[in-house]
Amino acid sequence: MTQEEKKQAHGILIRRLDEMAMQALDAIDKRLYDYYIGLMYNPELHNGYEILCAVKFLRLLRTYEFNERRVQQIIKLREGEWQQDERGRWHHVRGGIKCPGTDTAHVYRWQPFQVFVLASVFGFHTWFDTGVQAIDKSELLLTEREREDGMVEDFRRLCNYFVLYTPRKTDKTGMSAFIQVVFFLMGDYNSEIYCCANAEFQSRILYGRTRFMLKDADTKQRFDMTSKSIQWKPKFHQVRNAMIMPLTAGGKTKDGPFAELVNWDELGSSPYTNGKSDMMNLVNVMRSSMGPRREGLTFGTTTAGTITSGPFIDMLAGLHQNLLLELKFDSGEETPTLSQDRQLCLLLEPDDWEKYDEELLLTSKDIRRKINPMLGITCQHQFYDDSISDMYNGKMTRGELFSKLFNVYSSNTVKGWLTPDDIRPLQIGRRIDDCSRGYGWMVWAGFDFSKGDDLNGVSYLAYNPRTGEFFADMDSYMSEKAVNESPLRELLLKWAADGWLHIVPGQTFDPSWPVNRIIELDGKDVEFFGFGYDPFNAKMVINALSQWVFDIGLDPKQMIVPVSQKFGNYSPAVKEFDYMVRRSRDDGMGHQIPDPMIHFSQNPLWPWQFGNVMLQESNDGMENLKPVKRDANGKVDNVQMLLSALILYDAAEVKINS
Repeated sequence: MTQEEKKQAHGILIRRLDEMAMQALDAIDKRLYDYYIGLMYNPELHNGYEILCAVKFLRLLRTYEFNERRVQQIIKLREGEWQQDERGRWHHVRGGIKCPGTDTAHVYRWQPFQVFVLASVFGFHTWFDTGVQAIDKSELLLTEREREDGMVEDFRRLCNYFVLYTPRKTDKTGMSAFIQVVFFLMGDYNSEIYCCANAEFQSRILYGRTRFMLKDADTKQRFDMTSKSIQWKPKFHQVRNAMIMPLTAGGKTKDGPFAELVNWDELGSSPYTNGKSDMMNLVNVMRSSMGPRREGLTFGTTTAGTITSGPFIDMLAGLHQNLLLELKFDSGEETPTLSQDRQLCLLLEPDDWEKYDEELLLTSKDIRRKINPMLGITCQHQFYDDSISDMYNGKMTRGELFSKLFNVYSSNTVKGWLTPDDIRPLQIGRRIDDCSRGYGWMVWAGFDFSKGDDLNGVSYLAYNPRTGEFFADMDSYMSEKAVNESPLRELLLKWAADGWLHIVPGQTFDPSWPVNRIIELDGKDVEFFGFGYDPFNAKMVINALSQWVFDIGLDPKQMIVPVSQKFGNYSPAVKEFDYMVRRSRDDGMGHQIPDPMIHFSQNPLWPWQFGNVMLQESNDGMENLKPVKRDANGKVDNVQMLLSALILYDAAEVKINS
């Protein structure tokens, strides 16, 4: 999200907060009204995606029915009744459920952002088409009605998936445990609730908090509680027969589950292993058992992790893109669907342009307030100050600090590399079209077409043995559909207008475009000595390129080489390339001045992509490095393919010299 998009979102929020909307929010709960007042008058203390969450809530409030009484009943279940004294301080009067505190157990009052979460999950309702024809009206449920066409509609809760993304010390566990309590006490008669976590100790923490709350609520000794499950005692089965069970990723799930609530915890720390995630698999297995439930819910709470790839990183990117659609819904460019409206979230994180400004994160108290609404309540500034001191003293890693306290993905094994400011001074007014054999140039190319619906690239590495100079250029392609759906759409369109990005018409990428470009360059006397490619799903482009190579009388197997993106393969090229950019020489007066071996075309995608690159270190103790992207929207494909071309050049140099 850009700063301009955040301003646009804030403008929509202000416009929709008319008198009727404010009255509706106040009627639900005064804290919900206060939450919106804060968003409206202090947008600098809220990130753009959080503002869009609030914008979406207002749109749903205009679109669907809202069960105000149900939300108030659920809020009161945990906090009971409170009163304000003459100084405006709140005091607990009666009722509620106790939660563990630093000194003893207390009944706590919900904070405004927590009221927003509960209202989002439990408030919105609408009529769903059951796909069943009404035959006997006497058999209709109390929640059902017959439509004019004879089909049955059922009045159900709208939200079926909610994600709460916050840093540590925001009582995520308390919220998750309470949602479980709600379903255990107020869900289906035979409700099944599952706590899913990465490790056993995580599931036990969440399960333990739930058990603590239910023990306080169980004044009539109705529940059997063990380390493995909580259930209603058999003698109360005429009232309810619900159960709660903790589950751990990688373990065996219960046979024949029939989940009504799947509650996942800390999915953000779950990495992909060989392209899979045990945690995500567990969640999906349990969610697949929800089919017959009228009002099933998946409720997830997590903080960022110290990983570079994982299911929640992908999920978060999707949540960001779905929220940005609110801008298009408001302008009328697109129309929301029911399935989009069923998935809600609250994302408490720094704004995109703040996430990797470490000095800002470490020094700004406004950033802390933006991501942690519990500051001054259950968390103190001193906690952040002490944690920062621990990092400097080696008691906490930078990755742990930024991921857990500032909710920014920051791996312990990932570090920065070349910056846009390192690349811009090396850009010159040359294109690969100018690197002909007549001027002594030899060219290698790297391909990346693993995702036809994303940025597709060819990076060219030219070497001139007469001068010892290297030169890099690129061609980048995106389908028209991918550009229009990208959160970077305006930037991509500008690059396309300036001739730096090729937009391929239609829904998918056409592999003939890069191959035709290679043929065009060959016609300009650009001599190619090899093509390297990422072998993952690259068949269409490589097959077309192989046919052309064969047609001109060369051996495709010799010219077109798969280049693995493994650490051992990439690491020597990363270190060599770093030297090529940073090389310096003595000016004869004892000073080192830049003397780079490589220059780049003026394509603005070069500094942008290098700015998106982080270096990940292998965990085998070999200190091997490979480039990975800084975040979900930061493309690095042409950088990776330039390294592939360098790997082919090195292999060719060895053969020539031998």
